[in-house]
Amino acid sequence: MAGRTRSYRCGMRKGLLLSTALLVGAFGLPSAAAADTDGPDIDPALMESTLDELYDAVDASVLIEVRDGDEVWTDARGDRDPWTGTDTRPTDRVRLASLTKSMVTTVVLQLVDEGTLSLDDTVEEHLPGLLPYEQDFTVDQLLGHTSGIPDYFGAIYPSLYELSADDVRTNRYDHYAPEELIEAATANPLWFAPGSSWGYSNTNYYIVGLILEKATGSSLESLVTKRVVKPADMDSSYFTKWLPFLVWPAPSGYFATGEPDDPRIDTSGLSPSQMWAAGGMAGNPRDVNRFFRAMYDGTLLPPELAEQAMTPSAQSGGYYGLGTESLDLVCPGMPDGRAYGHTGGGLGYSTLSFHSVDGQRQVTLTYAADLQLAPTDELQQAAVRTLIAGLCSIDVSAPAVARTATLPTVADIDRMFTDRPM
Repeated sequence: MAGRTRSYRCGMRKGLLLSTALLVGAFGLPSAAAADTDGPDIDPALMESTLDELYDAVDASVLIEVRDGDEVWTDARGDRDPWTGTDTRPTDRVRLASLTKSMVTTVVLQLVDEGTLSLDDTVEEHLPGLLPYEQDFTVDQLLGHTSGIPDYFGAIYPSLYELSADDVRTNRYDHYAPEELIEAATANPLWFAPGSSWGYSNTNYYIVGLILEKATGSSLESLVTKRVVKPADMDSSYFTKWLPFLVWPAPSGYFATGEPDDPRIDTSGLSPSQMWAAGGMAGNPRDVNRFFRAMYDGTLLPPELAEQAMTPSAQSGGYYGLGTESLDLVCPGMPDGRAYGHTGGGLGYSTLSFHSVDGQRQVTLTYAADLQLAPTDELQQAAVRTLIAGLCSIDVSAPAVARTATLPTVADIDRMFTDRPM
């Protein structure tokens, strides 16, 4: 195991409250009616303890930033790579993967607000002949994963669906045009009739990316940079386009194979074309928190459109809105007993980012590993404990914590990273 690094902690400032809908279920908290909207301050000792536990469980770099109003606690563990032994820092870049979907959704909703697009617009209106199906699909269905269009990921990494990492070893540098991956995905029948159910598909966002480029005449990278990255002051973030390796400084990312003779693959390099509109952003926890704060506080979106993004659909079982994941999380500081954000699994970087509806408490953490083929109870428990410690200042492993509270189970965390590829 790599040596534990020293801690880098910002001065304490009061900040946003970020809660996630992915964290609910097993540990239980007070009822929503009893929840205190003025939650407890960040507990540095508890955060140190939970971060140590997470680092020990994952044996890879871990980065985190917690915000409560203007108060900030940030830290990191691990070495950037196995050769130099340089400490990972919380401002290092990581592959943000599916958190990109929240940023792409923000661009779409900005254009809706400006009258350039409508959520009721169809794919055929903007990209005639792109899809082979008789049915048509709306932008709303694409953003909310209710289109029924299959995912393309199995075309790149079919061995993952056989619980083998062979294709990760051989295919991670392969380049694709967006149209190629859409064509590969749509060679399969629809998962379900459009609007009738819910199924997470990265293909949806590739189609959205092409719609955005057609509607504006600008590249997706320039749209996200101009409309999201710059106004949210995400000064360490960028949209990956050609270079398979992250701009330094960045910790190495690993894919766990579950094979004793070859337990992990260095996946720091990955063709950005495989993630593009579904997962092409790189950044750090600080920038992610800045983005979600700006998304929810009116900087990037009018309140009514931000609320629309956060409102989960019935088809998803009350879990997913438009580019936004959510779940019940009842604890002091959660104004409506629910947390919002997104997760990302980037074949080597796993990120959880969740926030309160009022944007006062936030947690974004990344561990530089993908354990979808080799999940452990220890990692899942540690991830839950760290997130809840950051969002609620509660130690869910302490005997004094009431078991009637609404908090996440390890199954919730497992579902986030194993039921979908990114």
